[in-house]
Amino acid sequence: MKVEIPPALGLAARVLVGAVLVYAGATKAAGPAEEFAIVIGSYDLLPREMILTAAAFLPWVEMLLGWSLIFGLRLRAAAISCGALFAAFLFALASVQLKGIPLPNCGCFGDAVHFTPLQASLFDSLMLALCFLAWKSAPASLSLDSWAEGGYTGPTNGKR
Repeated sequence: MKVEIPPALGLAARVLVGAVLVYAGATKAAGPAEEFAIVIGSYDLLPREMILTAAAFLPWVEMLLGWSLIFGLRLRAAAISCGALFAAFLFALASVQLKGIPLPNCGCFGDAVHFTPLQASLFDSLMLALCFLAWKSAPASLSLDSWAEGGYTGPTNGKR
């Protein structure tokens, strides 16, 4: 049984997830990497030597993947990559809870928005589900992938 995702739902899912990632990345990239490194370090998952590097690069990866989803560039790969990011975030949140580490701020949106671990887990779960919808809706007619392959016909549906 093949499940078809309505094109509008797939577009909405990828634009919403993409916008969240662009915003999250931009809020973290706007501040010093050292501030985000403190949050990453509080998760106690990475070796100390990797924390600042992760804090410097993760916001840019989020923005790149977000824009890729929004514009539909390498849509399936972008949706899978975004889903992997949210799965990693969920793993990190679960690990903090299991270790009993107090986490007043998940660090998801830098200093802009503060989620509790439960709120962040629910939010990341929703984003992961939307990544699946974006992946399932590919190839999408309103995407750079479709345009590059000559498949985009615009609002006239190919009629002139």
